[in-house]
Amino acid sequence: MSYYQADQEILKDDIYDYSLWDLNRMLVEMGKSLAEFLSIPFSQQQWSYRIPNSLLQTEQYNTDEIATLVNEQRTMSNPKQAATFDTVLESIINNQGHLFFIHAAGGCRKTFLCNTIAAKVRRREQIVLYIASSGIAAFLLDRGRMSHLRFDNQHAQ
Repeated sequence: MSYYQADQEILKDDIYDYSLWDLNRMLVEMGKSLAEFLSIPFSQQQWSYRIPNSLLQTEQYNTDEIATLVNEQRTMSNPKQAATFDTVLESIINNQGHLFFIHAAGGCRKTFLCNTIAAKVRRREQIVLYIASSGIAAFLLDRGRMSHLRFDNQHAQ
């Protein structure tokens, strides 16, 4: 099944059908269904498979540009940053699932390190979702978001 592209014209029948699907989705969240309204038809298409995940849509990037960025930033890393970078990447590459907490005084380039790690992961065409506890932290992290903003749209799908 194909996805609609941003510049593609959407057919009126698809808009109508999607609206029925979306209306039923909202009703189901409230414990109801379109089946309770006999005069309203059901959607004919399975839209949950046709609408791309909005989290993944926002995570598209140019991997060649990112490769250059990672190489530049790695050369600017100090020994502790380089060791942390290698440890985190080893966990990611080997699917070890470790949890890392990077803590240091202000000005120690924690954000720089996190952005370098994220760029390397994105270069591997994997997804990075930054979730920060404050607006300042989210602003400084590449494509960072506060948790309530990152996941707010997902509750509606």
